[in-house]
Amino acid sequence: MRLGRQNPTDVLKAEAERLLAQHLDGDRQAPLAVAFSGGSDSLATLLLTLDFAAMRGRKVLALTVDHGLQTASRGWTQHCATLAARLGAEPVSLVWEKDRPSGDARGLPAAARAARHRLLATAAKARGAKVLILGHTRDDRHESDWMRQTEGSTLGKLKVWGPSPVWPEGRGLFLLRPVLGQSREDLRALLTDKGLDWIEDTANQDPRFGRSRARIALANLKATASAEAPDPEPIYWPKDLGSWSAYGALVLDRADLRLASEGLDSVLARALLSVSGQDTPPRYLALQRLTMGLRGEASFTATLSGAQVRASHDQVWIVREAGRKGLAPLDLMPTVSSPPVWDGRFQMEGRAEGGQVIALRGHAKRLGPLDRTRLAGLPAPLRPTLPLVARPDGSVYLPTFTGEPIMLNKVAESLIMQRLEAACGRIITEGALG
Repeated sequence: MRLGRQNPTDVLKAEAERLLAQHLDGDRQAPLAVAFSGGSDSLATLLLTLDFAAMRGRKVLALTVDHGLQTASRGWTQHCATLAARLGAEPVSLVWEKDRPSGDARGLPAAARAARHRLLATAAKARGAKVLILGHTRDDRHESDWMRQTEGSTLGKLKVWGPSPVWPEGRGLFLLRPVLGQSREDLRALLTDKGLDWIEDTANQDPRFGRSRARIALANLKATASAEAPDPEPIYWPKDLGSWSAYGALVLDRADLRLASEGLDSVLARALLSVSGQDTPPRYLALQRLTMGLRGEASFTATLSGAQVRASHDQVWIVREAGRKGLAPLDLMPTVSSPPVWDGRFQMEGRAEGGQVIALRGHAKRLGPLDRTRLAGLPAPLRPTLPLVARPDGSVYLPTFTGEPIMLNKVAESLIMQRLEAACGRIITEGALG
């Protein structure tokens, strides 16, 4: 007897449940955070997460960001709060106020996306959540791929599970996309079955924006991806990352890079950001050129995403670029409750004494004899962008780096390996986040 075709809504629910259970811990008390815009994708994802959480006694936060880009945005945010509460989630409304581009800026979509992730990460972590659940679908995956390959967008490939793209605000927070293998059409069918309406944002059809251009270009193309989550992206892991990560650098074996069969560009993109402390991925074509260059024999120097790559025949150094943006002073406030992070690369631990953390470049002559001796023992590529502590009285010193004997009262803990391992898929469950 031929079995009947399985209901698409049942398939969607089962796959979302599988992915939620695969990456989340059922017995945790920490809340689950859902990015909730009121659109069909996020509303369906909120429903699926609430079903999962209800069976495990976990609270669900519905985080809504008001970008203030449309006159209706405040009303949408209020609607989201009301609907989330009615469905059983705790609504959290956030407003984008800082770092807004002036006028009709070309970078507005990217700025809004970064601001949204920062607001979501900060709010989720402040309420104890370790995982932020997003409603990206396979349609979003196709659109992102189109934008990256056709227009050179810096958007990364959407993955079911991975770290927050903002740094350091998103440190220790992971993103989960349980409907990434599903179509927007199927999510809307689920909502229709539940008798729920969703917000339609007219900006999704505005050709000034890359996402809208992608939707228009792909509108008449038949989707070829199966209704399953995409396979994990292959990411090569270097056999040796050198011994200088505690000082903010990676040193790779170039012969090993030449032998890498796949995933080299992925680990390079993540290594660049981990070393630079920044969060804007390299552009697709520039990354491909770097990957091809490293597979060759010639020595070269290149800069990308705030990092400098120095390739010799045998080694590849990746260090923080000294002449780029960033490296701004960090004020050390005695009353700060958690250790501050300087330049996205070093967590400054130890007794707060005031003063600032600055880049060493241009200040080496101010160091005392002991610190000069320590500095002379470090490779030259490391030195310019190392953190230096400037005391309130104007004197400076090198902090102790992880692994060194304690020298003074400030320890600079490098975040490179923590960030790189998370970005390269070496953390796969909520439980591994502590």
